[in-house]
Amino acid sequence: MAHRLHISKQENATQTWDPDRQLRNAVAERDRFLERCPQYRGLQQEIDDLLEKAGSADNRMAVLALLMESKLIELHGQLQRLNRILLSAQDR
Repeated sequence: MAHRLHISKQENATQTWDPDRQLRNAVAERDRFLERCPQYRGLQQEIDDLLEKAGSADNRMAVLALLMESKLIELHGQLQRLNRILLSAQDR
């Protein structure tokens, strides 16, 4: 099931970018999401464990890229399966 992530734009575009504030906001948003959808806490813990072992920021980004790529491949497979189901239903 899909869940909408609410990303708020910066209130004042002339404000300087503060990475610490952005990180705090992102973590707070993640925590609110997990409160609304507690079934994803285990998945988030797995991600946190992988990132903790990654070391440098570059390694962490590489781990995130691999995780996203894996999910995209999984999604592609599901879409192919759905397409086959729809085509077989259309032939009936």
